[in-house]
Amino acid sequence: MKVLVLDKLNIAPEVAEVLSLEHEVFTGMDPVTGVSMVILVSTDEVELHDIEFLLSNSLDCVRIAHRSLLDNSFIWGRVESSVDDLFTDAVELSSRIPFILRRLIIRESRKRQFAAVFENTVEGIIIINTRGFIQLYNKAAEKIFQYSTSEVIGKNVNFLMPESYSRNHDRYIDNYLTTGKKKIIGIGREVSGLRKSGEIFPMDLAVSEFESDGKKLFVGIIRDVSERRKLEHEILRISEQERRRVGQDLHDGLGQMLTGISLIGRNMANRLENEKSEFAEEMHEITDLVREADRMTRNIARGLVQVELEGDGMSAALRTLCSNAEKYFSVRCTYVEKGKVRISDSSEASNLYRIAQEAVSNAVKHGKAEQITVTLDTSPDSAVLTIEDNGVGFPEVLKEDRGMGVDIMGYRARIINARLEIEAEAGRGTLIRCTLSSPHTSI
Repeated sequence: MKVLVLDKLNIAPEVAEVLSLEHEVFTGMDPVTGVSMVILVSTDEVELHDIEFLLSNSLDCVRIAHRSLLDNSFIWGRVESSVDDLFTDAVELSSRIPFILRRLIIRESRKRQFAAVFENTVEGIIIINTRGFIQLYNKAAEKIFQYSTSEVIGKNVNFLMPESYSRNHDRYIDNYLTTGKKKIIGIGREVSGLRKSGEIFPMDLAVSEFESDGKKLFVGIIRDVSERRKLEHEILRISEQERRRVGQDLHDGLGQMLTGISLIGRNMANRLENEKSEFAEEMHEITDLVREADRMTRNIARGLVQVELEGDGMSAALRTLCSNAEKYFSVRCTYVEKGKVRISDSSEASNLYRIAQEAVSNAVKHGKAEQITVTLDTSPDSAVLTIEDNGVGFPEVLKEDRGMGVDIMGYRARIINARLEIEAEAGRGTLIRCTLSSPHTSI
């Protein structure tokens, strides 16, 4: 058993002799390893920061303090919550040894149980203090981030995040400690991590808080979802390919057949009309219906094929989407364009368009909306797609057997590294906003 003694009264040798244990006198920010017990004999305010660092990095140790520390209210107030026992002299300390040993055995047992779970779970686990400094870091986290434990302990956790997240991380902690308003604590969400190699990757993150020895700590549970994202991307690619195939079949197959039937029907209607047949008017009606079915088929086909990006493709597609919604669903659907920057990446444009398409469809079918506004606000730095309706909104708890529309919109947003936000309240409509930062654009 290794004992660390913080001593200004020079009684460490006496204490060590009583305990008959290996001991070290703590000096400043020396590395702390393998310590089972910390004895605070005496100290001063100058060393207080170092003491707090020591105690925060030896959470499983038994802490014993000399009663003289009670006379200094400033120091005692800072260490009181982490002290297990008090002693007056070496004799009293000696009498407390059986109790101390029992405490050490119990703590060692709990430490082994914790280590068995902590080090063998498949999820990465990182524990930080209120200043964001890493206290514990398991093997799964080593595999995910490619850093060893020795490389991260004591560092701010924000170095494991890309700049877009890291610059706000400490502010989120400070805001939570000050206001109690949670941004991510207790709420699972997908964020981006940064590996040692420089690779930015998607991960699911759940954060909770707990207290240990009077100190508030935060634990993050991390799951690397890179492979899942690749699979989702492939599923959507295949889905888009199949959608395009069906659209082309409708256009080139069924559409052509309906066009042919319409032409034959028109010729027959004209012939019947020339012959003064009583069936001429009905044949004209059949021909008109076939022609309308042909138009609808071609419109559906255009909705299924990939968005064309040449010229003003994205804006034209959204404008047509709104026009078709008005025509087929009898709702007022307005398209608003802000900015003149065009999205030139086919994946970004296609997925944004599909999000708008799904949102408009949901607004009509599930939201019972009468008015929908689709807005595309583009600039060289961002593209923001907003779909707002005056429908019934979402209930507080979504049904388990609901469709996958909302989930698919989320997948599409993640694939293009966009942020999808849904603001909905029962009876007050829905607002869906998809923000794409740094899109591939052209003027």
